[in-house]
Amino acid sequence: MKDTDLQKQKSEWKRKGWSIPELRGGKQEWFNIVTELIKKIAKISITDIGLSPELESTNTSYPWRAYTPFLKGVGLISNHSGILSLSDIGKDFSKNPSKWQLACLLHDKYRLVGEVLEILISAPKTIEDIDKELCREYSLNWSNLSNTRRRMDWLEVLGLIEGVGSRKWSVTEEGKRALEEWNIVTSDVVDMATSDPSEIDITPPPAEILELLLKLSADPSLHNKRNTYNVWVPSPNRIENLRTIVQFAFERVTRSELFNFIEEEFHLKTSSVESMMPFLKADGLIEEVGRNIYVATVAAKAWCESGNDLDFIRIIHAHKRFVGEMIMYADQVVTRNDVYAQAKKFGINIEKARWIIGFLLEAGLLEETQYLHIKATPLGSKFVLELPLMKVIPESLTIYENSSKENVEKEFLPDATVDNKIYEDLKVAARDPMARGKASGVAFEESIAAIFEHMGFEAKRIGGAGNTDAIVRWKDTDGEIITAVVDGKSKSSGTVSHGDVSDIAIETHKEKNGAEFAAIIGPGFAGDTLKNHARKKGIALITDIELIDIAKSSQMLGLSMAELSLLFKVPNGLAQLTELITNKQREQDVISLVVSTFKQGQDVMESLSARDLYFFLYRTEISPSLEELVAAFEMLSKDEIAILRPITKASATENTTYALCGEQYCVNRLRALASSIEKGLSQLQNHLAFHG
Repeated sequence: MKDTDLQKQKSEWKRKGWSIPELRGGKQEWFNIVTELIKKIAKISITDIGLSPELESTNTSYPWRAYTPFLKGVGLISNHSGILSLSDIGKDFSKNPSKWQLACLLHDKYRLVGEVLEILISAPKTIEDIDKELCREYSLNWSNLSNTRRRMDWLEVLGLIEGVGSRKWSVTEEGKRALEEWNIVTSDVVDMATSDPSEIDITPPPAEILELLLKLSADPSLHNKRNTYNVWVPSPNRIENLRTIVQFAFERVTRSELFNFIEEEFHLKTSSVESMMPFLKADGLIEEVGRNIYVATVAAKAWCESGNDLDFIRIIHAHKRFVGEMIMYADQVVTRNDVYAQAKKFGINIEKARWIIGFLLEAGLLEETQYLHIKATPLGSKFVLELPLMKVIPESLTIYENSSKENVEKEFLPDATVDNKIYEDLKVAARDPMARGKASGVAFEESIAAIFEHMGFEAKRIGGAGNTDAIVRWKDTDGEIITAVVDGKSKSSGTVSHGDVSDIAIETHKEKNGAEFAAIIGPGFAGDTLKNHARKKGIALITDIELIDIAKSSQMLGLSMAELSLLFKVPNGLAQLTELITNKQREQDVISLVVSTFKQGQDVMESLSARDLYFFLYRTEISPSLEELVAAFEMLSKDEIAILRPITKASATENTTYALCGEQYCVNRLRALASSIEKGLSQLQNHLAFHG
């Protein structure tokens, strides 16, 4: 083999992906589905990927978001901020779609497509034979036939292989043409491509970013200050999107200017941008240099100017835990679950670990060797050697993640045992129709009513033929009574399917009970058909786990009926409620941080302002904004609480200083008030129960 051919094959292998995205629909419909979808996008860009296109080639259509991974993966479309449009390849395909053209795209984008033909050309083989040979030749550890089957299905659909009986397959004339025209990567080249790090050239970081790494290397104690804060970035192409945001802030911009730009550029709501801001600050990308005035950090500017994604990874590694450490941990193939377990030791939860994985995949430092398995690329393995890593994981890092919530619940919720029983009863009954020795579904219906009542709704189990399982009522902000009907679907299989639901019956239940809303509660919901149907009919689908999490949050955060009732609103109510809970939890975290820091700071300074605290807390895990601190000060200084007392008033609210006083008295008073209210409610419930 010539050196030029060798290098070409190595380059081919490195740039291709492993996992061919799923295309929804029957196998024999795939090509026609792709053709139809591309022609629709050719006529008009798709702006709502939640809608389902009308297709003549299949009886079952799925939302555009279900088709996007495949169409984007093979290079036919681009997805910019959720708007789908044709790429140049897609435009060419739309003019004269052919199976040959699609086959060439698949081979060009994904590994071991043409290589399957190379294995088959010698003699007909079964899929099991092909899988064994692929795994042996290319050193794969595929645990089942799914990866090989996906490739075989596409080769069959596109006419490159055909069945010859006895479950065996052979290469067609089109397949032979492919072997003549395509560049096939041999297994010996793969071995060289994955084991020759000496050829990898890594550009050194700019001086501004190198300084961050040198500080971390010189003072290992700084590792403990690397944050574990939440990550949120507009998808897809998240690194590129971050670069766009940072570039806008090269010169000083006001908060409103920055927010307006991000909202318009990525079609986001203000609340989404607000959730992104703490990450941008905590991970060293932007900084606040005056009241509501932001600018890109010098390190972030250097990254944008270099255009190197590795510089972005260097910056976030210097500020966030388990970035470079994740690459090192994935030196050999590991499952995502293994990574999540390791991340927890660093105080990083699953969701944050997913975001870090996403960044590292985009930067080419990790690769997905197979479904749910990742490994450091040769680039990643060499790159991580230059990063200062946390050598020892202090046990203190996981204290908050593992025990803080439990301690808070035990301390402030005296009825935690009762709460936990309600939650456990619901969870068990969701998966056991005959739970607690009762008739089918009865225990689940009772548990549903109990948990809604526990949250503060008026709830009653109805059950029986011809009626809903439970009725839930509450008053809106105008005092009007709102009603929802709730159907429980207890399934031992763990999933509710489309066939388990009758929308006609639900509509009848709504009409019979004068209900504005309807919901189905079950252990899980299978397939997009049910979800699309429920969305069209305005039926909320809520899992038992989601309901339990909401109930816990209602107790911990004091959610109102108006806020909790969002879970009934379709299509975005549950997402809005989740975002609201996240924001309220952050408010509580900020208040806790303010009180603890104030207590320490007051020993040095007699009084503190919100701006004083901002500079103290800028580099902490939570990294509260000045606006959040002002809001916390205002809350804690209200007459009803009065744990902070104003000392020196200033024209700018953030400069008014306060002193911490009577904190234990405040805590005791609020606890006594809460206890009295709970006692009164308990007495009322006992009275009502006694008198029927």
